[in-house]
Amino acid sequence: MRNSILQNEQEGFALSKKVKVAVSACLLGQNCRYDGSNKKDESLQSVLKGCDEVIAFCPEDAILGTPRETIDIVNGRAIGNESGEDYTEWIEKYASDLCQKHPDIDMFVVKSKSPSCALSSAKHFDEEKNLIKKGEGIFTKTVQKIKPNTTIFEREGK
Repeated sequence: MRNSILQNEQEGFALSKKVKVAVSACLLGQNCRYDGSNKKDESLQSVLKGCDEVIAFCPEDAILGTPRETIDIVNGRAIGNESGEDYTEWIEKYASDLCQKHPDIDMFVVKSKSPSCALSSAKHFDEEKNLIKKGEGIFTKTVQKIKPNTTIFEREGK
C-alpha cells in the first residue's frame, strides 16, 4: 500500500490520484515547532496541489502551544525535557481524535526526527538519555495502530 498512492518523481514523489492527506503543520510552513519556527517543505507544496483535502496537524502545538519545552522519547514515553511531564497519553489521544474526526485520510506526511511525528527517525533514549534506537514517534505509532494500512511518508523539510 505504501507506494500504490504515490509515484517516484524527480522531487521525491507525486500523487497519482486525488487523496485526503494529513500533513505535519510545520512542513506546510506553520510556525508550530517548539521554538516557534517551521520546516516548510517547498517541494511538498506542489505535490499536495493534487489532493482533495490537506489536513494540517501538530500534536505538540495542540497540547502545549508554541513556543514550548522540547520532548524526548524516554523508555517509550514522551517526556518533557524541562518539566519531566509525561505527554504520551495526550499525544496518543490527539492521534486517535484526528483519525476519528477524519476516518477517510489516505495518507500522512510526517516530520522526520520528531518525537511525536517521525516514522523511523525519532530518537529513543533510556532513563540516562543514552540513545537506544531510532524509530517512530508517539503520534505516528498510534496512527499505525488505528489505521495500519494507511500510507505514511516522512519528510525533513527545510
